[in-house]
Amino acid sequence: YMNNIKQLTPACEGTDFSDFRDMLNKSAEKFGDADAFIIKHSKSRKDFEYEHISFSRFREDVHAFGEGLLSRQGKGKRIAIVGKNRYEWILSYFTVLGGLGICVPLDKGLPYEELESSLIRSGADILIFDKAHLKVVERLKAEGKTNVSEFIAMEEIEDFPTILEYMAEGGSLVDSGSREYQHLPVDPEKIDILLFTSGTTSMAKAVMLCQRNIMANLNSINTVIKVYPGDVSMAFLPYHHTFGAIGQFVMIAQGATTTYCDGLKYLQKNLVEYRVSVFFCVPLLIESIYKKVMATVKKEGKEKKLA
Repeated sequence: YMNNIKQLTPACEGTDFSDFRDMLNKSAEKFGDADAFIIKHSKSRKDFEYEHISFSRFREDVHAFGEGLLSRQGKGKRIAIVGKNRYEWILSYFTVLGGLGICVPLDKGLPYEELESSLIRSGADILIFDKAHLKVVERLKAEGKTNVSEFIAMEEIEDFPTILEYMAEGGSLVDSGSREYQHLPVDPEKIDILLFTSGTTSMAKAVMLCQRNIMANLNSINTVIKVYPGDVSMAFLPYHHTFGAIGQFVMIAQGATTTYCDGLKYLQKNLVEYRVSVFFCVPLLIESIYKKVMATVKKEGKEKKLA
């Protein structure tokens, strides 16, 4: 069986990666100015604009953030990430795995005690967080039970350094010729990810993963799933979960555009809004969408048309 797997021709040529940096570089070189992400910035319910982030810019952002983190914090850190799916989340993930240290993705829905425990048990030095976790972060700082010495906000929050600040500093270093972050060694066999699973007993278990683990999964998926440049996906499943993360990696690997949902109740609206053509999801979600569609059909008396 394994011999047959090795002989499969990839569904998408050039999608065999050794590590995250390799994926980032190959995608940037292959897809360049094509949209990797489309971000909606809402000023109000009816006033918003879209920001288009290319594959090339995604790599530039990773390099800028990486140089900034390396300059301020050094390498070898354990960096935790908590928050809803958004560009800054996946930017942080790729940046850490570019040779900076160990990444600790955390479930945004964890109760405070479990989040604190995960930070303690993982030995996290830095926490990157979104605005929804501000009160949690303030409590973590006040109680001081973790080893976290730096809290970095994904957006503008008073009294906290932001990803943009790190990127601005790192971008200046890159413009001045620094390539220290880009030349950090990346060992695909080294434990680079501590992933907490929802255990059936006691506390969540920390799974130790290396980049080769993730790339083996991704490279196998690329042999059987074909996504096209120009396809649009919606990153709905949480990034801290392996399936949600792998779905995102497939999009980056094969040149598709990623968008984000405004919230569960806006899911169907957003699918139409972004003209989503590829959607990684779970059966329960599909069943929910189906029930809503059929409820509308019944309400409008169109059951016979679908018979």
